[in-house]
Amino acid sequence: MLRLFGPLLLSLLSPSVLACDCLWQGPFKAVYDNADLLAHVRVEATKGNSADLRLLETLSGKEYRENIRLWADTGELCRPEIDQFSEGSEWVIAAQRIDTPPEDSFNPFKPNISFGRRGDYFLSSCGVYWLPVKGGRVSGNILTATRWQYLDPKKTPVIMPLFYQWLNGEVSDATLSEAVRPQPASRQLLNDTKIFLWQLERERRETE
Repeated sequence: MLRLFGPLLLSLLSPSVLACDCLWQGPFKAVYDNADLLAHVRVEATKGNSADLRLLETLSGKEYRENIRLWADTGELCRPEIDQFSEGSEWVIAAQRIDTPPEDSFNPFKPNISFGRRGDYFLSSCGVYWLPVKGGRVSGNILTATRWQYLDPKKTPVIMPLFYQWLNGEVSDATLSEAVRPQPASRQLLNDTKIFLWQLERERRETE
């Protein structure tokens, strides 16, 4: 029976299970420094396995376009599923640039599914290469991550200014680690006030 149905069972498995094989590279801290582009982005539209992103702020790397295209999993690549990146959502991404697409990267029978084009970007699912941003806060496993864990809901999101200071080396890992610990209501209110004041200051600078 096993010899008879074994090949059939294998054929029914997800292609990503069969084709994607990589070592876990760890939390955001362990992977972001090797990215070609580190940026705060917003998803403008998705189609097939791609997402068009608006660059809200480039944190590291050289990219002069306002909009870039990100390619996700095709069922055979170690990349996140495109469904994670809903339209209007914001992210901090540590993306790799596609410099040399393989010859079979485009399938004419599936025109909306592709490896990606030269000059576009992709994210690896072998580590925490993307962090969700909502309400001026960054979530995700920035400093630590259990194997294959991208988001720990018990950790407190941190405000963007503090995250940027950490990226710039102005804030230590210990300070950021304290910030992501579960917080009481009084501390949460203080954080909300900081976010509100930061947003007011950002709006003031944009109107000048």
